[in-house]
Amino acid sequence: MLPLDDPRWLELDHRHWSNGRPLGGEVVFVPHELRWIAEDPQDAKRFDDLWPYLCSEGTAWPAAYAAVPHLVASARSIPPAARGDLLYVVGLIVICSGEFGATGDDVPDDIAEAYRAALPEALTLATEQLATPQPAATTRYLLAATAALQGQVELGEFLNDLYPGVECESCGEPYYPAGRP
Repeated sequence: MLPLDDPRWLELDHRHWSNGRPLGGEVVFVPHELRWIAEDPQDAKRFDDLWPYLCSEGTAWPAAYAAVPHLVASARSIPPAARGDLLYVVGLIVICSGEFGATGDDVPDDIAEAYRAALPEALTLATEQLATPQPAATTRYLLAATAALQGQVELGEFLNDLYPGVECESCGEPYYPAGRP
């Protein structure tokens, strides 16, 4: 696992961070945020602020792969029902790695071993979390992560994108907004 004080983090691109520096605006520095999350893994607000810098819009950045062992360690430190989205984001990183999933070619060689070694534990922890009561959306996201962590990246992507519709505020019937099935 790449230590959070390792200068290598400066070289690992993430959203709005490239070639060792921010690209402008307010940008988080991933190891700084991971340190805070390790201290309080249940800080959902802080984690919600971090994870889009790791992967979003179908892209997993190199810093995401170095972050995975830290996210798994944070998830391991708290009870299954309290893990929130930590493990979902690990699965999302696999999904965003494309057709190669957990063996993605974009994983830098020097962090690949720690990244891949963390994935089986992430799967175990996600299945423990699935065994606890969760809202429907959380269950769907955990199922997507679980599929991806099992190597079923396309199934994980399908479950991640599954949109069950919303309930009409007036009549209570489900409906699908424009652009959805």
